Amino acid sequence: MEKNPEADRAFAKLASKFVILHFDTANGRAPHVGLLKVKRNQTYALVLRPDGTEIDRIEKPVELKSMVSLMKTSLKEKRPLDEKPTHL
Repeated sequence: MEKNPEADRAFAKLASKFVILHFDTANGRAPHVGLLKVKRNQTYALVLRPDGTEIDRIEKPVELKSMVSLMKTSLKEKRPLDEKPTHL
């Protein structure tokens, strides 16, 4: 984690409400990466609705604090599709 313990605690508190995935695009594309409009060898933090549409993104996140802010913002947005979330 990072040097900011407050951001660490905030991330840990919010992480249970999200599915965190990693798609490696270094040696080709993982399935569905093309639909996310991402570049190869680039780091993104994306928040998606259950139907796969994008809520928001951060390109090249360098601090956990910015990711916590992204997660909080996405939880505040009203999303009718999230009332019955699908679990993988």
